[in-house]
Amino acid sequence: MKTKFYLKTVCLFALLFIVSCSKDQFSETEEVLVPEAVGKPVGNEWEDNPYKLNVVYFVPNDMTPVSNYESRIEEIMFDAQEFFAVNLDREGYGRTSFGLNIRKNNGKLNIITVNGQQGKSAYPYSGGGGTVINELEAYFNQHPNEKKSEHTLVFLPSTSGDPLNPGGVPFYGLGKYCFALDYEYFDLQYLGENTNLGDLATKWIGGMVHELGHGLNAPHNKEWSSLQATLGTALMGSGNFSYGKNPTFITASNASIFANSQPFRNDTRSDWYSGVTANITKLKGSVQNNKIVISGNFSSSGTVSAINVWHDPYPAGGNKDYDAPSFTSIPIGSDSLYIESPLSEFYNLDGQYQLRIGFIHENGSRVTRAYEYEFVNGVPNIEVINTKDLLDRSAWSIIEVDSEEDTGAASQMLDGDLSSVWHTEWKSSLPDHPHYFVLDMGVVTSVKGFAFENRSNLNGAIKDFEMFKSDDGSNWTSLGTYSLNQVQNIQYVDLSATQSFRYMKLVTQNSHGDFNYTHLAELNAYSDQ
Repeated sequence: MKTKFYLKTVCLFALLFIVSCSKDQFSETEEVLVPEAVGKPVGNEWEDNPYKLNVVYFVPNDMTPVSNYESRIEEIMFDAQEFFAVNLDREGYGRTSFGLNIRKNNGKLNIITVNGQQGKSAYPYSGGGGTVINELEAYFNQHPNEKKSEHTLVFLPSTSGDPLNPGGVPFYGLGKYCFALDYEYFDLQYLGENTNLGDLATKWIGGMVHELGHGLNAPHNKEWSSLQATLGTALMGSGNFSYGKNPTFITASNASIFANSQPFRNDTRSDWYSGVTANITKLKGSVQNNKIVISGNFSSSGTVSAINVWHDPYPAGGNKDYDAPSFTSIPIGSDSLYIESPLSEFYNLDGQYQLRIGFIHENGSRVTRAYEYEFVNGVPNIEVINTKDLLDRSAWSIIEVDSEEDTGAASQMLDGDLSSVWHTEWKSSLPDHPHYFVLDMGVVTSVKGFAFENRSNLNGAIKDFEMFKSDDGSNWTSLGTYSLNQVQNIQYVDLSATQSFRYMKLVTQNSHGDFNYTHLAELNAYSDQ
């Protein structure tokens, strides 16, 4: 039996680094030499983790498993465990990794083999993942003891018919499910070879580990510029093209996410991934000593373990964030944040960026706020994220609305949760603009302006609108017409002058994308600063 590939490779690269730190040591074409096997250790270091990654082999009803899949996948998964452990240990979390369901009688990995209800054509790359998930959810409902955590890795045998060009099945992350494929040469023995089979192993084994990262809650990101020569390529960046071939690593920000992911933890709890709220109450961005410095205060309904920021150049988000360098810190006390992002770690000091601030909670939940900024002549205008002191809205209420969906009550604009929004009707009817709501601030209040915050999906966000004021809720005076941008930043709309009133009516004229519907996540106001 082989020893774990990743552990051997780490030792080899350490030796190479002592001899020479030159970048050429890790060129794409260089063969990685692997020492002879000395035998796999008995037992599994993380088999006592209370939560285990569910490893499923899903077989369409017109196919059979690829031969020796259990032994091949077992060796690959044990090697991946070691990869995660080495990286989390380097980032200060100790030798922690995801648990696997190990058979007590023989120390083998327990792979759950599930026979699909349909033929292979029902599970294509595009759309097939959802079909598999539906069948697996039904399977786990019937076999609840086999589900060891909320995270599941699913292998499907390749349907391409060519073991040297596998494919045709889902290969991506979908929430806490992730998908990979199996083929004849999906074998750890080829990983690191400077051969066609070695290239395939990096693509499909490295790809599997990358998708596993998604299934364990991690987003994409890019390695810091200064770390390329030593640690190499970020796994959740382009690491699926370097894994096993050249140095590949887990960034500090993603390590903080994995360390708070259910299968990595040694404690048990009943609130895994339960809804939490995290609100930024004060935020300031500045440039100091060639660094972007972000500081401020926050409140959260749960315990925050880490705070991450991603600087994502446009086009941003979704599958366009492979090039986003990320940075992490721990909270200061229970309500303050401070994170530095050296500009020397960026790859492009030009154009528009999306800044995402993520609060990583002990129960695995992540709450993310997004902002937009841009570089002008190599300098980031990060000050656009700076917040104003908002009014206390504990006595506020929405007393009238023209349209709201059953899951989009207008009152949700006042709850501090960006995932809950006011949304006009769209399911059974689709009324057109104008839409309106009436805010009651409880008492006559001095207002300089209003603050608006959108949800993450910006289709249908309010574009042009008019606001009105009233002291009695019946007689209205216009406060003027305004426009909002199609961004997630908190947007501040100053009135022409500070005014005092109790009621505000907002009437939409249209939405971004010219949708009939519209929505708003949060509504606030501020007085003179």
